[in-house]
Amino acid sequence: MTAPPPLAYIYDRCVTSNPALLDLRLAACTEYLAEQGWHGAGRFVDFGDDALTKGPRPEFDAMLRAMREAAGRERVCLVYDWGRLSHDLDHRQKFTDAVLATGAWLTTVGGQTVRAGAVPDGRLTAGPVIV
Repeated sequence: MTAPPPLAYIYDRCVTSNPALLDLRLAACTEYLAEQGWHGAGRFVDFGDDALTKGPRPEFDAMLRAMREAAGRERVCLVYDWGRLSHDLDHRQKFTDAVLATGAWLTTVGGQTVRAGAVPDGRLTAGPVIV
């Protein structure tokens, strides 16, 4: 018996009053999850000041709760790009860690993935061995 497809939670944030770019990003995420054969588990979008904070973010926090409630299933947080979490690297790491703490993993529509225990961005953690 095969495992059910992952549950995909789309996350984004929008500061502007014009949602045109947000709509394009969400459409790209929806198309990507369909291409992967994943089940959509909801869209979570923080707006305005909530989208600018390093925490708490109401919709991001709601997504984390939903991910915890689905423990036992494979879960993925899908973002258009890493800037959807934060443009600040330290804050982005905080949000990434929060998703990983639920047992889920993260990916972008470009296919960049972060999983717990994986080496991020393909960087080496040790120098090459020369024989």
